[in-house]
Amino acid sequence: MKALFMNNYPMDHAWDSWQNGEYPGHHLWGATHLAQHGIEVEIVPYQTMMLLNKMGRKLGLGDHLDQQLRVLFHRADFDVVYSACQTTTFLLALLRSLRLFRKPIVALIHHPFDHTLSDALFLNGHDRLLCLSSTIMEPFAQEPGIHKKMDAIEWGADLPFYRMKSERSTPFDTAKPSYIVSAGKTERDHNTLVNAFLDIDYPLEIYCSAATAPSLKALPDRITIHASDSAHNAVSYQALLTAYRHAYAIAIPLTNTNHLAGLTSLLDAMAVGKPVIMTRNLHIELDIETEGIGLWVEPGDVQGWQQAIAYLLANPEEAEAMGDRGHRLCETKYNLDTFTTSLARTLKGVVKPSGHTRKVFRF
Repeated sequence: MKALFMNNYPMDHAWDSWQNGEYPGHHLWGATHLAQHGIEVEIVPYQTMMLLNKMGRKLGLGDHLDQQLRVLFHRADFDVVYSACQTTTFLLALLRSLRLFRKPIVALIHHPFDHTLSDALFLNGHDRLLCLSSTIMEPFAQEPGIHKKMDAIEWGADLPFYRMKSERSTPFDTAKPSYIVSAGKTERDHNTLVNAFLDIDYPLEIYCSAATAPSLKALPDRITIHASDSAHNAVSYQALLTAYRHAYAIAIPLTNTNHLAGLTSLLDAMAVGKPVIMTRNLHIELDIETEGIGLWVEPGDVQGWQQAIAYLLANPEEAEAMGDRGHRLCETKYNLDTFTTSLARTLKGVVKPSGHTRKVFRF
């Protein structure tokens, strides 16, 4: 069985980085491990003609027309199209809903839909929709034609990558200098976090993009901002993991909790065994307080951040236990092997046995 794999960022580059030990495999959304389940993966080139993508957006055909046309005119045999992002398959889904494209399409769904006409066309044209949060499925509970296509799937960390770099993390030692780390470039509320730290005598390290850097100026020396000059990460993944391992705790401040923001940072924190303080996000179904791995803070709540940070700093043994519990959750449930097993089951389930494929026009 063969799957064509596409995403909204370059998977061929990510694959090379993963093979070189520079990038965790879960950011390739199961593609690295599908061969263990008898599924060959071919990566669709990300973007070779920017003009096509601009044309696609103007024509209302989605954000990634370049990749979709490559799939349509792909000459080699394949059994299923697998997209790790809900913005890359609009045209393919439209053609499939019109029975002009015969290959099944499976997509990962990261964020809720707006119930527009384009969303309806997108949903109807997919064979399976794997939602990273079951809250995305709830609005469609009364629409059986859509809801029956949806399944929840839990993303998980590539634990061997973290172990390969170094063993988990150093034990807590409050006598050594440490800091709290916040890293991320999507929907980050670093202004609220920095305002909270103005009255906390403890170091804070922020790794972010220029767009998500705090706007406050003249910060105290204990607050350090590492901001890139673009939308890309400020440091390499290896450098970020080093910062995480020497951190006391991981902060994940969010501005927009209508999206599934912060999940990557949460998995990183769990994988390296660190406690988490996070803006409450109803789309994050892993309840960090119920599981005992961290503390929630309400959106924009400066005092809430101060109280949560003060609690962790005053209770180092509990903070360490939170980190340990998070790591164990990764080992037992939130890991790439478990994710890929569910993904492979879905991909195989949408491929009809040879000789039973619908007779429709084939691109």
